[in-house]
Amino acid sequence: MSTTYTLRKSRNVLIACNNWYKKNNTALPPNQLASLEADLQQLDKAIVAGDREAADPIAKRIELFSEKHIKRSAFNYISELFLALLFALIIAVVVRQMWFELYEIPTGSMRPTFKEKDHLTVTKTTFGLNIPVSTDHFYFDPNLVERGGIVIFSGDGLAMRDTETTYFGIFPYTKRYIKRLIGKPGDSLYFYGGQIYGVDKEGKPIEELLNNPWLEKIEHIPFLTFANDISSTNGQQVIFRLMNKPIGRLTLPRHGTTTGEIFNGKEWVIDSATAQKTPHNTLQAYSDFLGMGNYAMARLLTKNELLTQSQLDQKEIPDAPLYLELSHNPTLAQPQLQKFYETRNPDYLLSTSKSYIPMQQKHLDALMDNMYTARFVVENGRAARYDVTGTQFGNTNPEFKGVPDGTYEFYYGKAYQVGFGGITTLLGPDHPLNSKDPQNTAKLYNLGIQLHTIFSPSAKNQNQFPNRYAYFRDGDLYLMGAPVLEKGDPVLKGYLEKETARETTSSATQPYIAFKDAGAPLKDGQVDKDSVRTFGVTVPDKQYLVLGDNHAMSGDSRLFGMVPEANLQGTPSLIIWPPGSRWGCPAQKAYPFLSLPRLIVWGTAALIALIWAIIYRRNLKTSIFKKR
Repeated sequence: MSTTYTLRKSRNVLIACNNWYKKNNTALPPNQLASLEADLQQLDKAIVAGDREAADPIAKRIELFSEKHIKRSAFNYISELFLALLFALIIAVVVRQMWFELYEIPTGSMRPTFKEKDHLTVTKTTFGLNIPVSTDHFYFDPNLVERGGIVIFSGDGLAMRDTETTYFGIFPYTKRYIKRLIGKPGDSLYFYGGQIYGVDKEGKPIEELLNNPWLEKIEHIPFLTFANDISSTNGQQVIFRLMNKPIGRLTLPRHGTTTGEIFNGKEWVIDSATAQKTPHNTLQAYSDFLGMGNYAMARLLTKNELLTQSQLDQKEIPDAPLYLELSHNPTLAQPQLQKFYETRNPDYLLSTSKSYIPMQQKHLDALMDNMYTARFVVENGRAARYDVTGTQFGNTNPEFKGVPDGTYEFYYGKAYQVGFGGITTLLGPDHPLNSKDPQNTAKLYNLGIQLHTIFSPSAKNQNQFPNRYAYFRDGDLYLMGAPVLEKGDPVLKGYLEKETARETTSSATQPYIAFKDAGAPLKDGQVDKDSVRTFGVTVPDKQYLVLGDNHAMSGDSRLFGMVPEANLQGTPSLIIWPPGSRWGCPAQKAYPFLSLPRLIVWGTAALIALIWAIIYRRNLKTSIFKKR
């Protein structure tokens, strides 16, 4: 049963056939011409009168006539299709660049806020009016940018690899990225205890980074490795960068002693390994910058591995299931360079101090209760980090015997299996991944981010650490974002006593800096703005500092530096897939809905829709023959 044509469709039939009639009426026999003219006139009257029922059979009759007698050329078909596609493409580009867009998350850099294969809606009107297929704005309001909010930005001009792509496979285009905005122009920021202390350009404390409920479970670490980004000059100098700015250099002469220097904001000065033992108001050591000395890289060792990695005597080592190895306070003063396992660029590891903590079963249980990993795939007893473009397996992937094939992840101590479309299912306590056996805990902790056997502590003086970090906060030692060793714990007390004694008795030629709680940058209970500005990083004018929520596997401002204002393109508004507890608005303070950019775009869209509706309704009431 055929449906009744709408007045709009009937009018389209009328216009199409009438256009053909005006050009080709002499080609018809008199009887067909008269019949067609009558039908056209009747259909026009029915449409103007708003009589849908009367217009329907006439429109269908004219349509049958058109199918039989109106033959369009291949050129007409192609030109109409081209114009339709071009118009649709232009509208799609403008809408997606200036109004809203759908995104799919490709990596785990924003876990747990966003996970791989999450689908989001993104609004492009949060801060301003974007110029389509460009990295700039018609209009931008910096007052709309909020610390702690999540932003979409262009990689244009940033020190990043593989940023170029095409839009719809046609227009050259720079990829967009998603991170959390931490610093605004003029902000000075400093890392302590997994948190960020800061002052704005007027010297006022930045409260929203410390008291933000959305950041309560998000750790902030000032580096990925102690030597984030390295470059060399003819093999004679090695430059170390953090926040994409040079902070240290080593001069490697062909003959003589290697020298290490740091940049204190004014000039290069000799790195002092003992600088942190005395108060100072200028950078004097590599680990001073950004509070790097407040953090350690960590891994778990068995007793045999500890004996291999350290110079400790077996009699000095108390019995424990596992031992926490802490690598801390990197220095340029006594460099011992070691090439890192990724060799695209000349990456080096600096010499660091090492200390060890015996971990009892209660500490290991606390680690498992807070375990997080990257999303990983197990196949034939081996595991590899998940990649949306295709997970690759090789000899460097660790073994996970007894774990069924599948895709898995840990977050906040809970293990999940990942199914279709990223939908997760909680694993039962009897699943082998949930085992609290020390061997399983060490494996997940040491390999849970990179999933690479290079981090297995198997050789002497092996300094490649996984991206696992330790830090003090208010006297407690945090691992996995949780106070695993609290300040009253006898094990922690014993460790700190040994650290203090070791530091006190160390020599000037071989100084040792203890890893202990340096304290937050506070003075009289308030953020010490002088300390934060001296040892932190200050965001330049019209630039922004962004960090990934997953500090362990995020390429962000720690590597490529600040994001220019022009690169900010919008914000995520909704998680629309997969269903679950994260469905809906993302973990951030809602941006203002009634802002000038939103009003302009929504108002323009409403105005266009209104004009179209008026023209459409007017055309339905107007005879096409009066326009001839």
